[in-house]
Amino acid sequence: MGRALFLLLFLVLAGCAQFDQLVVATKARVTLVEGLRQFDAGDHVTSAKTLASALEMGLSDKGRATAHKHLAFIHCTAGRERQCREEFRKALAADPATRLDAAEAGHPVWGPIFRTLSGSAALEAGLKQYESGDYAESAKNLQGAIDLGVSDKQRANAHKHLAFIHCTASRERQCREEFRKALAADPALQLDAAEAGHPVWGPIFRSMNGPSALSAGLKQYENGNYEESAKNLQVAIDLGVPEKLRANAHKHLAFMHCSSNRERQCRDEFRKALAADPSTQLEEAEAGHPVWGPIFRSLKAAR
Repeated sequence: MGRALFLLLFLVLAGCAQFDQLVVATKARVTLVEGLRQFDAGDHVTSAKTLASALEMGLSDKGRATAHKHLAFIHCTAGRERQCREEFRKALAADPATRLDAAEAGHPVWGPIFRTLSGSAALEAGLKQYESGDYAESAKNLQGAIDLGVSDKQRANAHKHLAFIHCTASRERQCREEFRKALAADPALQLDAAEAGHPVWGPIFRSMNGPSALSAGLKQYENGNYEESAKNLQVAIDLGVPEKLRANAHKHLAFMHCSSNRERQCRDEFRKALAADPSTQLEEAEAGHPVWGPIFRSLKAAR
């Protein structure tokens, strides 16, 4: 009887939560429609406030894109091009399939601006802004290009320049992260002579080859910096290292998964280690670990 009452209470509470979510979602949609009506009526100041309220309430991806698109129209109409571009970026981030209808696309102000925000156009704009030293706007356009979708080599170029921007601002961790993403997109990526000679990002990029990434990852593992270690070990695998080194990278990734109680991922990494080098063994201290020791032995015995 007690279990039945508990189950009934649980279902009632779950139903109430879903009903509350439905009410909020409906209110957000109604607010969005009101903001669009105000925009069509030319009351742009009130419309902007209403659209912002709808966004705060929580809209679907398409609803969010619609709100940001019309906020872009409002900014463009008022001659605020930077804010206009920013709202278009947000619209495309919410729904990359966002398009302007025929009447909107023909607008003499926001039409051309929106057309420059395709992936390739955003990349081109971001690179130009980078060369001009406008790093804040460059970073936005480069990230916009990545979000909108470009080829692997273009994506690598965008991440590379984002790395440069982070390095220039002394954000080494983010710089390394962007270089990792660049190399994941295009493992053959290289810096040109001028870029490679830079005193900050040049050495960082050179440290991102497979063996260097592995060495950094193992050192970070020993220091207990597991999050960064896992990233560097995966980079080493992605960039390519000899089979024994790859097995060592997978083995240490397995240790980290096991330590975080992710047994399935731990087993998967051990399997990859043994696939790369079937002779892989655990050292005495490693083999005695109460979590990963038995898991490794069971996988080794099954081969």
